[in-house]
Amino acid sequence: MNTPLYQSPDYFDKHGNAKPALFFWLACIFLARAWIVFVIAGVSREQGADMLALIYPNHDALYMGLAVGFPSVALMLMAGNLHRYPRVIESVWHWGRAILLAAFSCDLVLQIKHLTVGHWRFHWSSAVTLLIALWLVIYLLRSRRIQFLFASPIYRETEREKK
Repeated sequence: MNTPLYQSPDYFDKHGNAKPALFFWLACIFLARAWIVFVIAGVSREQGADMLALIYPNHDALYMGLAVGFPSVALMLMAGNLHRYPRVIESVWHWGRAILLAAFSCDLVLQIKHLTVGHWRFHWSSAVTLLIALWLVIYLLRSRRIQFLFASPIYRETEREKK
């Protein structure tokens, strides 16, 4: 997928692999928001349980958020070191766009579930979260840069580069 649009060296890292765009990172961080809250609660010792109870009063919502965010956390961990992982990871990486879209679909279903439980009352936080999720889904569906990121070949690290 070497189109004239992506021939600039800025789109590739030093190993020749495609670099993730800023919106890839933003989409993954958005999906991993439950993980971020969970880690921050774990780091803040005494107030961690209170913070989790404030943000996620229902424990099931936290667990579902962790489950929905796991694929994005895994893709973020893979993104920087694709040249070091075994070839099995390459097939997972090439399915990354579909994995992110599936995770966003689950996230949208969870958001709609929370809205129906709240009897569709308007809250700014719910509206902004839903709007950001819809924008990121549209970006994942339409972005040629995301298509290029997940379709481009992965070049491995050679033994000479390891030393």
